[in-house]
Amino acid sequence: MNKERMKLPLGISDFLKLREAGANYLYVDKTAQLAGLLGAGNYLFLARPRRFGKSLLCSTMRCLYEGRRELFAGLAIEPEWDWGKTNPVVHLSLTAMGSQTVDLFVADILAALQSRAEAESISLRGVTPASQFLALVEGLYEKTGRRVVVIVDEYEKPVHDHLGDPALAKQMRDVLASFYGALKGCDGALEKVFITGIGRMVKTSIFSELNQMIDLTLAPEAAEICGYTEDELYAGFAPYIDSLAERNGLTEAGAWQTLRDRYNGYWWGHGEKVYNPWAILNCFRECQFGNYWWASGTPGILVAMVEAMRRPDGDLDGVEAGDLSLLFDITRPKAIPLFWQSGYLTIKEASFPSFILGFPNAEVREAWYGMMLDRFMTEPGEMSGQTAAAVMLVALRTGDTHRFERALKSLFAAIPGELHVPREAYYHSVFFAALSAVGAEIIPESRSDKGRLDAVLKTDAAIYVIEFKLGRAEDALAQIEAKRYYEPWLADGRPIVLLGAGGFMEKEVKCLWKRVDEGPGGLWGRT
Repeated sequence: MNKERMKLPLGISDFLKLREAGANYLYVDKTAQLAGLLGAGNYLFLARPRRFGKSLLCSTMRCLYEGRRELFAGLAIEPEWDWGKTNPVVHLSLTAMGSQTVDLFVADILAALQSRAEAESISLRGVTPASQFLALVEGLYEKTGRRVVVIVDEYEKPVHDHLGDPALAKQMRDVLASFYGALKGCDGALEKVFITGIGRMVKTSIFSELNQMIDLTLAPEAAEICGYTEDELYAGFAPYIDSLAERNGLTEAGAWQTLRDRYNGYWWGHGEKVYNPWAILNCFRECQFGNYWWASGTPGILVAMVEAMRRPDGDLDGVEAGDLSLLFDITRPKAIPLFWQSGYLTIKEASFPSFILGFPNAEVREAWYGMMLDRFMTEPGEMSGQTAAAVMLVALRTGDTHRFERALKSLFAAIPGELHVPREAYYHSVFFAALSAVGAEIIPESRSDKGRLDAVLKTDAAIYVIEFKLGRAEDALAQIEAKRYYEPWLADGRPIVLLGAGGFMEKEVKCLWKRVDEGPGGLWGRT
């Protein structure tokens, strides 16, 4: 396998920087999908969660319409594009604009429009963002004789920055609605309009005037335009996967499986599931399976939205939604579209126009339950959630089963009685969140040809294969043995210890342990 490494494009959203001569950055070619997307219409909208490559997509489109052929050498779109035709481009990124107040936001929009006008020696009439936007588009068209391409990245950021302040969010919405509405008055001067954001805003909101927008968020031609498919990872990142496997003591197959569990799983109803680019690139850079996407920022309002979903335990798997329920309306903010556009939920099953939503992968699930952990631990217990988790981890590293069981009981004793719901997933998710918060090497819902178990936890001393049951611990341990969940780790070399835990609903937590003996005796009890 080729071990030559190109540089990881981490944090680079400028297509020119990525592709200029001598840059040597690894680029996953999305230009074939881009060509299909551009053919879908003249007014296009695409929503994807944060850190999914929307800004790079916008930059790529800009370079394409500006005719920068040298940047596309060897890419799928190069022989198909008409390089003899170029268009002036107005490219606005709302992430670069202040949004603390309406006045600051308006001032930054005007400054961005003025800067683009000055570069073309165009005078702008009017004093509002809408009037100057219209003047800029018409001025570029009159000067060049070519229709203008308008690209707007993160179109609704000023609204989402103030979800906790509905009055200010609505003021921002009104400014944006007027701003985008200006495009309706210059249709003859426009070649293409492409707008991205994290949420599908209802057309009666920000796009109330620009009602000809085509929403490609769930369209087949946009399914894989952002994010990496597994084939794309395999083709471009093989050397990094080799290093990841070696650094973490895994086979290549084991590294792939862990990557899938942690970072794959985003799906928009068509095509392949995709990996989050920010998470996967950070994983390759650090050579460890960390929580990278979540650490880049999460709306604090999400935890407060759990009650609105009538899921007090925080279990978001299996949420039912319709196409309309995935639209976000600032006048009536609802939980499901907010969770979906924030990236905490993705489509798991699609039967248009109905969907089943759930956590896309282990990283997101872990991040979510990490945020929920403090909320779970609202009653004073023998130990705090973090302390109990730390004690459990030390106990597993030293083989102290009694200390582990005592800490596990303390962890769940701190959960209010009304949250003790009949879902096994809830208990092993709290357990997983707690152990993850103290740096344990734990894999939730590990899959193999034997089935799916609740968790695998690895220490230097042993590998723990863990199953939770609402009822008897004996049944949990028996399931591990009957399904032989431990077999994928027999070649590891470390002792394998089976842990069956039960009695959660009755608050009589009990743990049973057995160690796998590779000799004729099979399994033997651990005291």
